[in-house]
Amino acid sequence: MYVIGTERHESRRIDNQLRGRSGRQGDPGESRFYISLEDELMRRFQGERIQSIMDKLNLPDEEKIEQNMVTKSIERAQAQVESLNFEIRKNVLKFDQVLNQQRDVIYRWRRQLLRSENIEDLIFEWRDDVIEDVQNSIESYKTQYESLDEFRNYVDDQLSILLSDNVKKQLLKDQELNDDLDISTSLENIYLKNFESDRENFMNLARIGSLSFIDQSWKNHLSEMDYLRSGIGLRAMGQRDPLVEYQKEGYDLFEELIDNVKLSVVRLLLNFEKVSQDNKKKEKKESEKVNFDNKDKIGRNDPCHCGSGLKYKKCGMIDKCSKSSQIN
Repeated sequence: MYVIGTERHESRRIDNQLRGRSGRQGDPGESRFYISLEDELMRRFQGERIQSIMDKLNLPDEEKIEQNMVTKSIERAQAQVESLNFEIRKNVLKFDQVLNQQRDVIYRWRRQLLRSENIEDLIFEWRDDVIEDVQNSIESYKTQYESLDEFRNYVDDQLSILLSDNVKKQLLKDQELNDDLDISTSLENIYLKNFESDRENFMNLARIGSLSFIDQSWKNHLSEMDYLRSGIGLRAMGQRDPLVEYQKEGYDLFEELIDNVKLSVVRLLLNFEKVSQDNKKKEKKESEKVNFDNKDKIGRNDPCHCGSGLKYKKCGMIDKCSKSSQIN
């Protein structure tokens, strides 16, 4: 087989593959490549130098050149393109590695929430982190406020992030708002009280709520990271490394995601309300009432609910059956 190439590819591997296709069933075959000085590969790499040599030698445009210098020049151009493409792929891998590290953390959380029977340690860890942040924020403000009302408003705003109005009023009712305020102990007591009131429903709510908050926050985070990636290359114009800037801002966005997930889950659990036995009985009666009402709408060919074994159209529509069912 005779393979004719109308141009040289940027990659030497592609050219070698074409050369290899000329050999079939023991026949070594033959291949020949033609290239013009106007081809993209020659225009990008040393095409002008070869053109100047041809002008000095006063060679016609249709003159074919079969010199080792031209062949080596083409190979050097291909090597430069391959090196450039390799650097691009390596740089893309570094950008992807930033998101992979974040993905490992999120997926580890999800696996633990989905597969582990006991997630108390994870939820307790999140609770401690959130309460510690609130306590540190209040402690730092103690050295800044000028009046007690200002401090009271600040504490109220911080607690409004975590607690509903009723729970917040109950907590502040037993607290003295001064420099000795320790809000972390009160928040931990509310959490433990809710936990002890109904452990099963409490942990089920923690598991379902955590998965929901993680999934939604992660989807939003991926959109934000894609938007950041699309314009991060412009940072190079300001003499800043785009990769370093991407790593820094990506880390800040991920830290914000982690904090939002923890805060959302802890806020949900601090406002947990136990389902009382009275509510359960009421729901059971309502469901039984609905089932009884459904029996009144029984089909004509269905068994009659009086227990006679006859179809409803032959039994339930008789006055005697209807009266007996009402008496029962």
